[in-house]
Amino acid sequence: MAGLLTPAPGRKSSHRVDVVRLTLGLPPEDGGLSPLGAWPVQARIADHLDIKQPPVSRHHRAEIKRWAEAEWLRPVCTELVEIVANFGRVMTAPEAAQELRALHGAQDDTPERVLARSLAVVRAAVEAETHEEEGHEPRLAVHRRGDTVLLAAGSLPGTDDPNPHELADYAAALGTSAEKLAGREPLPGRAEVVRELRAVPAPECFAPLADTRLVALRAAVAAQVEYSPRLELNRRDLSLERALRISQAGAGMRADRGITATELAARVRARFPDLDVLADGREPTHVVLEDALQAARFDLRHNDEAGRLYFPVPKSTGPWPSTGSHTSMLPPVRAHLRRVPADPHGALRERLAESAHRGGFLALTVKAARLPGTAETVAARFPVVPVDLGALFLREFRRLTAEKGQDWQVVLRADAASAPGRIKPGLATFVRVVWQRVVEDLDSRASEPRTVLFLHDAGLVSRYWDEGGRAFLVALQAAARRPHEGPHGLWLLCPVESSTQDPHLDGSQVEALRNDGELAYLDGGSLRSAAAQPHRHLRRTVENSSCRA
Repeated sequence: MAGLLTPAPGRKSSHRVDVVRLTLGLPPEDGGLSPLGAWPVQARIADHLDIKQPPVSRHHRAEIKRWAEAEWLRPVCTELVEIVANFGRVMTAPEAAQELRALHGAQDDTPERVLARSLAVVRAAVEAETHEEEGHEPRLAVHRRGDTVLLAAGSLPGTDDPNPHELADYAAALGTSAEKLAGREPLPGRAEVVRELRAVPAPECFAPLADTRLVALRAAVAAQVEYSPRLELNRRDLSLERALRISQAGAGMRADRGITATELAARVRARFPDLDVLADGREPTHVVLEDALQAARFDLRHNDEAGRLYFPVPKSTGPWPSTGSHTSMLPPVRAHLRRVPADPHGALRERLAESAHRGGFLALTVKAARLPGTAETVAARFPVVPVDLGALFLREFRRLTAEKGQDWQVVLRADAASAPGRIKPGLATFVRVVWQRVVEDLDSRASEPRTVLFLHDAGLVSRYWDEGGRAFLVALQAAARRPHEGPHGLWLLCPVESSTQDPHLDGSQVEALRNDGELAYLDGGSLRSAAAQPHRHLRRTVENSSCRA
């Protein structure tokens, strides 16, 4: 569609084509982006072309008239109006461009150039929709707030709906609040973010937005702010040290294997996808990385020969040195003497009961052969809320497919033709939305104080690892490790081949801090013993399962 927007070349001395391309922000054919970016004003275009502003205005008006008369653009205008209405009647131009691209697809190119062409179509459609013409009532309005271009739905005659100007002011106020929240130390969690944004005065008669949309709009308006699937806000210019500390990227690795700088950067990107220090595939040098890790209290040193980062080998004269660093945000467990129980599996049960009381993250590993029935046994014996993550994910996926009017069988065929790490783009877009909905569902299950979520059948996290699976898991782990955020606890059942194997989901490593008691192995004897114990918490489990599908 972007190719239909530019006029045919005219006289050699005419600047018409250049004016139109710069107005729309169309990227050059030979690569790169428009020098003026998206949605430039006429004065900047005139300065760039070294001409007066009146010719720029004349060419612009002529193109707006041509776009308004273009039959192919009218359905696009209607689609754009519907998109804005579905997003709460106000959104940024880049948000609208991404939604329009999702509807129509795009040619293979860099993400930046694809977005630039999508924005060009959005601008042309908006200019055509707002074109003053007898008998035509514009359904959209454009407002600038600083460098942000906002699209707002017009208010219908005879209604009390807020007008576009009021909607734009509200969105701008949300963006200002986002900048303040993202600069706080420590970073605010979901509860604080939602509470603060609800405090921003909304226009009268404005239908309240869902939490997810409020946070997304707030982050979109604030150019230097991004948000996570758990609705946490952070600045894109977050320092590497803070990003490492918050994401816990230096934890949960095997001491003998170490970790490469690339793997470490990938962990940080999973938590902060748009961080400036890692933008465009950049990676810090090992010297910069070491300094940031030390500041974040991860004692990792670079081995030049191996090209990996390792924990330093401890020096001690005793046979059993005391090593390890406390990386969790939870208070340390006080060591105390316990009577050795007559039941050989009693110690494990006491440890699990204590973990449920204390909260935090816990990876439960079990041999794959013993997996059937394990989730039911654990859920019946301990005060946890069991969640069949695979069933929940598929339920939300089916609902989203129905809402979008897509054929479920087509989705299944696209999934069958994909593989982990090579998921088809259209399917990947759906999957990321589904993960957000899964997070919302889990938040509702964990609304009661001291709720411990027990996730099982979680193999889809690994299948869609790069399409939001890892970000989903890391965010949940981080929230469970923070004492004042929900859920109070998170247990994850991981099938393994042996008792010594690190927790993983279908080959994707699950980060668990051994020194902080985040790992427990369930052997056959402990499972039989747990099954034989009175099901003291079965009633609570049934009550909490009422919100399941």
